[in-house]
Amino acid sequence: MDRNIETVLSYVNIVDEVSGFVKLKKVGQNYSGLCPFHSEKTPSFNVNGTKGLYYCFGCGKGGNVIGFLKDIKGDSFKEVIDYLKKKYNIPLEDTKLYKSTQTAVDDAPLKRILNLALNFYYENLFVYMSSSGHIIKYLNDRGIEENTARDFKLGYAGFGNGLTALLLNNKADLDIAVNAGLLIKKQEHNRGYSDRFVNKLIIPVMDRSGEPIALASRIILKEGEASQLNFPKYINTNNSEIFVKNNTLYGLDKALPFIKKENAVFVVEGYFDMITLYSKGVKNAVATMGTALSKNHIVNLSRLCDEIILLYDGDKAGINAINRGMELFGSFMESPEKNIYAVCLNDGSDPDSYVRKYGRDSLIKLIRDGKKTPIEFALDYYIEKIENSGIIKNRGDERSEKNLKDKISAIREISPFLKKINNNIIFSHYLNILANRLGLKEEAVREYIYSNETRGANINADGNEVNADTRFTGNSAVGYVKEDSNIEDIIVSKIFCNLLLTEYISDDIINEFSDKNAVFIIKEIKNALKNVISKENNINIKSKIEDIVLKTENSSKWSKIYYSSLLTEDKSAEAKNGKDDFKKLLIKLKVDNINKACKGILSEIRSGLLDESGKLLKFQELNRLKYISNEFQRKICGY
Repeated sequence: MDRNIETVLSYVNIVDEVSGFVKLKKVGQNYSGLCPFHSEKTPSFNVNGTKGLYYCFGCGKGGNVIGFLKDIKGDSFKEVIDYLKKKYNIPLEDTKLYKSTQTAVDDAPLKRILNLALNFYYENLFVYMSSSGHIIKYLNDRGIEENTARDFKLGYAGFGNGLTALLLNNKADLDIAVNAGLLIKKQEHNRGYSDRFVNKLIIPVMDRSGEPIALASRIILKEGEASQLNFPKYINTNNSEIFVKNNTLYGLDKALPFIKKENAVFVVEGYFDMITLYSKGVKNAVATMGTALSKNHIVNLSRLCDEIILLYDGDKAGINAINRGMELFGSFMESPEKNIYAVCLNDGSDPDSYVRKYGRDSLIKLIRDGKKTPIEFALDYYIEKIENSGIIKNRGDERSEKNLKDKISAIREISPFLKKINNNIIFSHYLNILANRLGLKEEAVREYIYSNETRGANINADGNEVNADTRFTGNSAVGYVKEDSNIEDIIVSKIFCNLLLTEYISDDIINEFSDKNAVFIIKEIKNALKNVISKENNINIKSKIEDIVLKTENSSKWSKIYYSSLLTEDKSAEAKNGKDDFKKLLIKLKVDNINKACKGILSEIRSGLLDESGKLLKFQELNRLKYISNEFQRKICGY
């Protein structure tokens, strides 16, 4: 391992870095949370601050903080090192570190172009103000003060091709800017390039560390200009290797510490909803940038906090959004720790205008008193429609055909929401509420819901679950190598925890292994230990083991076992007990191989291919092996 990398790892607190992406809880010596690399309901992601390692027992990803940041942020090796060096003020030598083959793009041209564009538009708005007065007026009319606009690095794209000229002067690759959606390449007569954004308010989109990954633009007409109804209000730069719209939440870079502090997040649908809420003191808010709430949005937020609150502009908009997202909300409805709620602003306001009109405290009270689970929201919406019409309250007419038809209509509207609930208990709970509020028998409502189709693949027509989720979710006490795993895997995992156990593996024992990767690992560790002793510990044994694992044919499997073993190592066990247990495993390996040989001999005897003399010899060999097996097993009991 390069000395500089060792220096970086010694400075960086992996728990702090991972906490920026995962809500961690202290569990024994480790920290646990929902894995950011795959979808799960039960935490199987573990971080060990002392060892500087992370590992997920669900998907098998593991490693150090550098690997984590590379994977979670999509950054190159060099970009991660630069980020950590700057954040922790790490003194690094000028060595081969920055020439690593892991560096995908040395100068990160797209990020450089985005930074140039951000600064250009920002200066247009706040430095060269002669042509941006209508932008300032628009922001003031929306209650966005100058310090807030500066804080969010808002900008102005004026007329002409100023950005194109700037990028040319800075020798940037203009084709990259075209692919990003910042410039337009003129096809006619090969006339070169031009700015894509003209006379628009610019809203930078940042990653979690506050670096620009995209730009959004909004049409702002000057006073007296005709409305351009044929054009969308907002236009974003294109999806890229660093920006995927349905995986990005606007304002997360600013809201992140407050989300963790409050253990809750408000999700709104527009840039200015988020900006205004933040400026008015509701700082744990993010926006979906005009896109529908996606699974990635929900999963990312669920790793940061236990409560997600969706703020919608009105009932109808809220219902439509909830209908689209019901399948995403299922895990929250089942989780004892996670909650998701919906709140609508019924007076026609959006979160931006509401908080400006009524203030922060009024919005917080509305949320506290009016938040509902998604299914409660849907039930109330459709049932209140017929309650308000007087149908349910008019008991004297409760058997009329009109009354029943309206109730059936309500059930029909609510059914799609209920059918997306894949938990029978939760389904029955809301079915009971629905039946009681409509004054109908639960059995009749259930039968009607299932009259045309069932709820889903996991539920049968009786409302019972038929396919239980048996996915391995991980257990920090067991790790990747489970008790029923291959014994050779278990032996190697024990060695990863205590390298000195290899002294008990003689040449005779090594011949008992059938997995050539296991043999390779054990031999290489023994050689590494010899080198450490001969060179007076000048070799970093930890990095050496990582190199050994990566050289195996099935490096993915052995990496899982390696990182899992380190995270689940039990330091409380006495050294002698650990050695005795290891010796038992070696004996068990020998016994298992003997038993396999016995089965082979029995198959030969029963094959009918041996004469009497041959059978006698095989029986003698079989009895000898059984005797040896019994002796070994008695030895195990003697420890």
